[in-house]
Amino acid sequence: EHVPPLGHRLGGPLLGQAARLWFDVLVTSVPLPGFGLRLGGDPLGAVFPLAPLAPGHSLAVAVSTYRGRVHYGLVADGAAVDDLDLLARAVTEEVTALTVACAH
Repeated sequence: EHVPPLGHRLGGPLLGQAARLWFDVLVTSVPLPGFGLRLGGDPLGAVFPLAPLAPGHSLAVAVSTYRGRVHYGLVADGAAVDDLDLLARAVTEEVTALTVACAH
């Protein structure tokens, strides 16, 4: 249940290197506060999450909700995912179809 600091210090880098053997895509939900955010005193209309792309990974997908809307961000290794524009377009089309289906 509890890993001592030395365990984190020694095990963290090893597990980080081994992670790419288990998976090459990261999908995460980025929590945001329920109230409106400001930047430089001005309200933000949208917040697009970006997950870090770990060494050896191909794709990172992050999703968050802000002010009643769902936002997503895609980060990819261009050498591993050379058609990210197609994936982004497909995700947008599917989210649009889902929105229409939920409205009925």
